[in-house]
Amino acid sequence: MHPSTQKVIDAAQELGLVIEIKEFNQTTRTAPDAARAIGCNVAQIVKSLCFAVNDEPIMALVSGVNQLDERKLAALCGVGRKKVKRASADMVKAATGFS
Repeated sequence: MHPSTQKVIDAAQELGLVIEIKEFNQTTRTAPDAARAIGCNVAQIVKSLCFAVNDEPIMALVSGVNQLDERKLAALCGVGRKKVKRASADMVKAATGFS
């Protein structure tokens, strides 16, 4: 089992959740990759996107076929558009524990 998989299992258990993990031989890095791996339409995939809003990490869950509208995210968070940007790799790792 990949160490990242164990992190997810441990976090779920701490929350009292029982989850089933499925690992794939092929990549599932992108929404189209994940859809191909499990045999569904990309619209049925949820992708997680990490943004920096006022230099704080915000995780957005978005349908695989959609793009996040940064103006709408800014409005939802009560900030100006210029305060929203893609999170750096370092911020994502620090916030989520994953690259």
